[in-house]
Amino acid sequence: MMDRKRLPDLGLTQLSPFGVILNAPEPARDLPTLDIDLLTGLVDEHRVVILRGFDALPGDQFPDFCRRFGELQEWDFGVVNELRVNPQAENYLYTNHAVPFHWDGAFAGRVPRYIIFDCDAASAGGGGETLFCDTLRLLAAAPPGFLKKWREIGITYTTDKVVHYGGTFTSPLITRHPANDSEILRFAEPVTDLNPVQLEIDGLFDVSQADFLADMHQRLHDDAFCYRHTWRTGDVMIADNYVLLHGRREFDPGVERRIRRVNVF
Repeated sequence: MMDRKRLPDLGLTQLSPFGVILNAPEPARDLPTLDIDLLTGLVDEHRVVILRGFDALPGDQFPDFCRRFGELQEWDFGVVNELRVNPQAENYLYTNHAVPFHWDGAFAGRVPRYIIFDCDAASAGGGGETLFCDTLRLLAAAPPGFLKKWREIGITYTTDKVVHYGGTFTSPLITRHPANDSEILRFAEPVTDLNPVQLEIDGLFDVSQADFLADMHQRLHDDAFCYRHTWRTGDVMIADNYVLLHGRREFDPGVERRIRRVNVF
């Protein structure tokens, strides 16, 4: 449990069913002045930490801030992924469409520890919430019979490399946390949008693939395990990419939603 004495002048707001908002003091403080051990401790405890009301991180200040958490994931475009609508998009991430649940780094062969977001602009209303599912909570609530069956499942994922990721890989549905060896869920929902992602599921035995996918979709969106974040301009978020799966709700055409994202090993 994080020592609250280390937060003398910062407001901490608990979210439901998990996550916290760390509110900046008055006057606003520069994010780089925050203690990294404090922030990583909050992420370990709460899975999602939103930093709200702090001074902006323009340009290279954002990846520089992220670099304090560890090694940054490099893509062919650099370390910062600009998540905004592109009318010429060939991948659903750069549209206003919904994004199914997944974990980052799946097709890259190395899973980042943290995903860090910086919201440059967000309209009020209109959708576009980012969704997070705590897989530790989901597994803890699952009947023992389900867990036994899930431990036998392996899934092969395939997608064309149209943007910065693609290929084919296979993962067990339940695997081990790289840091503490607890069981976590590794699951990405199929994509039927631009740049589709196909799943081939082995080990289902007594249930069809369609029924398994429908059941898992319902579990991932369960209010007991799923946090839905409504963005505000200036929000910086640090999320646990080992324990969490994440996705996005569709948002209305014309809604302003500009988010930068960096992955950290």
